[in-house]
Amino acid sequence: TIACRLGSSDGATSAATISAIRNTAKEDSVVMDINLRPPWYEAGDVLALCRGDANDAAELAMLKLNEEELPIVESWCGLQPSNDGLFGDAIQQRMKALGSAVNAKRVCVTRGDSGATLYCRQGDVFVENGGYSCESQPGSDTVGAGDSFLAALIRYLLLEEEPADQALERACALGAYVANVRGAVPSHVGAPEILRQIFSKQ
Repeated sequence: TIACRLGSSDGATSAATISAIRNTAKEDSVVMDINLRPPWYEAGDVLALCRGDANDAAELAMLKLNEEELPIVESWCGLQPSNDGLFGDAIQQRMKALGSAVNAKRVCVTRGDSGATLYCRQGDVFVENGGYSCESQPGSDTVGAGDSFLAALIRYLLLEEEPADQALERACALGAYVANVRGAVPSHVGAPEILRQIFSKQ
């Protein structure tokens, strides 16, 4: 979204820079969090970053979006958004179709308090996590919750190559914790026991 806040007529180069990085990136090195913020985007620009606009552009290692962004991006791709909900086979088929449409090996859809889902094309793997309930601390805010979620998912799924269900579990737990404390980088000293248990798994 930052790249779209200034057009080329304003002398901005950030959009061109991001596009160049996207088109020359190595395989399995690009993760895209859609993060739509009206009016700071154009559908064509977002899809070009997803797919890459060079013939030899690498596939996205993963596309991450939330439940509200999902039908928007589906409509851009000519896919029919489903009214069957965000769980089970219905969401799995939607994620599978979207992954093919935007050139992504993996698709993750977050569902707020209801956790998240993850689809991986290799092995046709689909997992869901219902999320975690953490006690809200005084002055809590959701700043950094989505970024914490994605950082955990990238680390455990892509870098450490953990099973999809375990990586998603860690991501949901960390995102829930950060959403219920103040600030984006909270101390781990007061982290709930369930979080400690999840992150102590080997």
